[in-house]
Amino acid sequence: MPRRMTLLLVLACSSLSFANDQSPADPAQAAAGAGAAVEGAAAAWRWWQPAARASQQAYEARLSQTPRADRLRALHDAVCAEPHPAGTDSDQRMIEKLALTFAELGLQVEVQELRVYIPESVSAAVTVQRWAGQQDAKPIELALQERPVTGDTQTAHPQLGIGWNAYSASGDVTAEVVYANYGTKSDFDELAKLGIDVRGKIVIARYGRSFRGFKARFAEAAGAVGLLLYTDPADSGYRRGQPYPVGGWCNATSIQRGSIKTLPYPGDPLTPFAVALDSAPRVDPKILALPKIPVQPLGWGAANEILSRMQGTPAPAAWQGALPHHYRIVGGDALRVRMQVDQPRRLKQTANVIGKIEGSQFPDEVVILGCHFDAWTFGAGDPHAGTILLYECARAFAEAAEAGMRPARTILFANWGAEEFGIIGSTEYCEANAFELRENAVAYINLDMAAMGLDFRASAAPLLKSVISDAAAAVEHPSGQSVLEQWRGDAATPRFGNLGGGSDHVGFYCHLGIPS
Repeated sequence: MPRRMTLLLVLACSSLSFANDQSPADPAQAAAGAGAAVEGAAAAWRWWQPAARASQQAYEARLSQTPRADRLRALHDAVCAEPHPAGTDSDQRMIEKLALTFAELGLQVEVQELRVYIPESVSAAVTVQRWAGQQDAKPIELALQERPVTGDTQTAHPQLGIGWNAYSASGDVTAEVVYANYGTKSDFDELAKLGIDVRGKIVIARYGRSFRGFKARFAEAAGAVGLLLYTDPADSGYRRGQPYPVGGWCNATSIQRGSIKTLPYPGDPLTPFAVALDSAPRVDPKILALPKIPVQPLGWGAANEILSRMQGTPAPAAWQGALPHHYRIVGGDALRVRMQVDQPRRLKQTANVIGKIEGSQFPDEVVILGCHFDAWTFGAGDPHAGTILLYECARAFAEAAEAGMRPARTILFANWGAEEFGIIGSTEYCEANAFELRENAVAYINLDMAAMGLDFRASAAPLLKSVISDAAAAVEHPSGQSVLEQWRGDAATPRFGNLGGGSDHVGFYCHLGIPS
């Protein structure tokens, strides 16, 4: 499927970069337009003047010869060789590797160096200090790192660290425990209605139903002194299917890492609406609304050591997860848990890496393809299922250009840094190039996690839906249908999502208004 996704990307990018800026040859077909189902590759040519069709077909045929499954796999193994969170030595090695790969393809390479305010996970510990009936039992130190999986050597990689939530406050607290279901605003409202006082307590809540950063914000606002987040088997574990490695669901030690930054703007926290260069003026970190309580993620095996020892008020039926006991809201006076998090925030170096193929007719007009490259660990799916498409697509256009077939518009292939910490790299690029992008950017295509299975999905601005549908009609799905037919199912037209937040399209689409 990654090869087919690369072909689809090549065709979509080819249409955007070819610059066929004339009306369709058949106005009646155009009226049927983007909302109509495309019943095969030939229907895509309704948008092209007859004189342009032959050259565009030849161009796309040349581009489509390039993508290869073995090369996609080799690149995937290369970019997933080691954990590489932003701001680390391995992040710098990744930047050098990506820039070298672009250079080897013959692209013009730009490395946009950035100095950004991000945290580092130094250490953390969670201990069940005492509980009812403990007697002479020793405190229980909970596992904060995944257990290695037999047959998967990467799960025992020496650079794998503990699970962590970036931008947690550092702290050492010991307190009673309150269970807050998913930690949503309505869950904390329900606790208040039930007369449960969260002040001075450690809250334990499960992942799901809202962004993890809001869980931390609501816990802090309610007066909690710490927050533990865990993945419940009802949501992402054995209740859903077989855990890894038999299936794809979480096992008892699986931990969801992620940022909990909820500032009202994406990008570097200290340089809002300005580029995070070495020389940039920065706001005082003390005035930022970053979390002021320690936050630590757990697997459900570790969380159960706490939840199974709670002896207070039973939880509402809707709050029951899949662990084998009745969930309770409060732990009782006898239960004490200690949280220790050491996570300093510092200015650290990262970069965006951009490869460029200059257009032959309209070099100032640009089509941008982007995918972040930083990852909490190896990034096999998030983001590198997209990174490999980006590079194989770049190879297709570079080899065609070498053979004398250049796109009419300039194409930028962009690797964004520090996305996981809060969409930082792409935001800084948009801030640095806002005027040029507003004037000249034709479209932005985001590839984060872009080849994660056999079910194709896309979210898009209205202007790009016909381009995606046409490309999907021209690529075969493993089922034997076209990708468009598989995506559409029994419906007359494919279902597109609407672009929200959460990835590197935000700066382009939400801030600069570029179709994405």
